[in-house]
Amino acid sequence: MTDKPMHRKDRQLSQEEAWQALAQGTHGVLCLVGEDGWPYGVPMNYVLLDGSLYLHCARSGYKLEAIARDERVCFTVVTQARLIPEHITTLYESVMVLGRAHVVEHPHEHDAALAALINTLGRVTPEIRDQYIAKKSKNTTVLRIRPLRLTGKASRQLIPVTQRM
Repeated sequence: MTDKPMHRKDRQLSQEEAWQALAQGTHGVLCLVGEDGWPYGVPMNYVLLDGSLYLHCARSGYKLEAIARDERVCFTVVTQARLIPEHITTLYESVMVLGRAHVVEHPHEHDAALAALINTLGRVTPEIRDQYIAKKSKNTTVLRIRPLRLTGKASRQLIPVTQRM
């Protein structure tokens, strides 16, 4: 895992700010080491629970094959992005997580992660949520990513293009 410093240190978020941004997001891009070493990225919903990222997917597929070969992953989240064309810039906030992905095997952790995902992404009653989990849980894989490195970056202040020339 590389530990190179961020080029634009003035835009680097503190660890606390990066964790806060990660907690606010709902989707990102999971990047895996794909077949033959080629990178593979896929957009996914996630939830942050007890310091780990949880994602869900089918019981089989390319993601799971890639993780079985190499558990190292990068998960990138953009929590804000606003293009300002007249100033040739973007105001943004993003977070990058490096970690290792694992399939959640314990039923309690599996269902708790699904419940947290539903609570974050849906608007259903606890009864409907629990019925949904009871029906879909057996056909759903839950992945856990424990962050080993977390970096955040933001550009929140507009500097007019004429001041940057």
